Amino acid sequence: MITVKMKMLIKFFLVLLFSFNINANEKGNKNQYRFSILSIGEGSSLADAFGHTGIRVRDTITNDDIVFNFGIYDFNSPNFYSNFVKGRPQYKLGVQKYENFSKNYKLENRYIIEHIINLNENSSKKIIELLVENLKNPNYTYDYLRDNCATRVADILIDKSSNKLKTESLNEQGTDTYRNLIHSKINENSWGALGIDICLGAVIDKKITLRETLFLPENVMNYLTQIQKENPELISKQTIFKPKRLKKLPVTKIFTSPLFINIFLSIIIIFFTLLGFKKGYWFKSIDFIIFFVTGFIGLLIIYLWFFSNHFASAQNFNFLWAFPFNLTMIYALLRKNTPKWANNFVKLNIIMLLLLFIHWLTGVQKYNITLLPIFVTLLFRYFYLVFQINKKMR
Repeated sequence: MITVKMKMLIKFFLVLLFSFNINANEKGNKNQYRFSILSIGEGSSLADAFGHTGIRVRDTITNDDIVFNFGIYDFNSPNFYSNFVKGRPQYKLGVQKYENFSKNYKLENRYIIEHIINLNENSSKKIIELLVENLKNPNYTYDYLRDNCATRVADILIDKSSNKLKTESLNEQGTDTYRNLIHSKINENSWGALGIDICLGAVIDKKITLRETLFLPENVMNYLTQIQKENPELISKQTIFKPKRLKKLPVTKIFTSPLFINIFLSIIIIFFTLLGFKKGYWFKSIDFIIFFVTGFIGLLIIYLWFFSNHFASAQNFNFLWAFPFNLTMIYALLRKNTPKWANNFVKLNIIMLLLLFIHWLTGVQKYNITLLPIFVTLLFRYFYLVFQINKKMR
């Protein structure tokens, strides 16, 4: 096991190595470095569902072959999960031998595709300088859409280095949105996608540029492949490892999927609503659960929107169905005589749900399709509550 002290020594010698070789390169070794982008296929866990990207650097003089990896994190580090909730997860740049880097992903049965980039002397020097600078300050605040392993690679090799990888098409607005691209990797009828769709707001439903789509490692790979087809002298492509079967997230079983569970819950609520209407009995326990759950989710939405650093959680209109003030209805339901304001409050919930459907239809925000049965059921139950509260107040 590598100690912290040894890691610091490795980092120190790498900085010295590249600083020394930059000077050597200036003396005439124009093809000393070979740069390539490694694209890794998706894995079988939610954290690996989007794939990975790294920068491979080979020194033809010293035969060093290393990978700059911007995806290093430690779940066991202090406050990792609390920082993630706050929108401040700390990731860092690591350096690995190429052999070890590729071996890990081969063992995980994930494809490895390499795009070798033929750069001129000035571009090579610029990239080395950028990599060394990043190595000196390896820690960064991770953002899953705007600052991750793929965007960092794109920043260095496309935006900041003077080469022909940057095309005019990068700034053109496309038809994709962040949410659509997320759904292309995670089945919408899965608990991971449901959680993402509840926590992330309307900002990820706006059309984005080609450059912004490069938060996905696969899109970085596809972009380089397109350039390689147009300019084969600049980029060459090779498949290092191709598994017999591509890794995918496990398919959610139908009876444990969000859609099935939500339909099942909706049927139960509608059944007891109709039964209560027929028997003249108000099943208040159902409303306790509804207002508690929606209120609690609403608090989470508001926290992520206003009190965290998550860019993607802004303008989250999921609060139209998960209203944080729904928790106040628990007090109203506990009282023997339901207060008059409770009736107006339920009517407000009805209006917000109708606004939600308008939002959805007009494209302001796309809601997870598995929530549709819940939305319809809430609307049905709230109309019943207005009737029931009016009846109690007579």
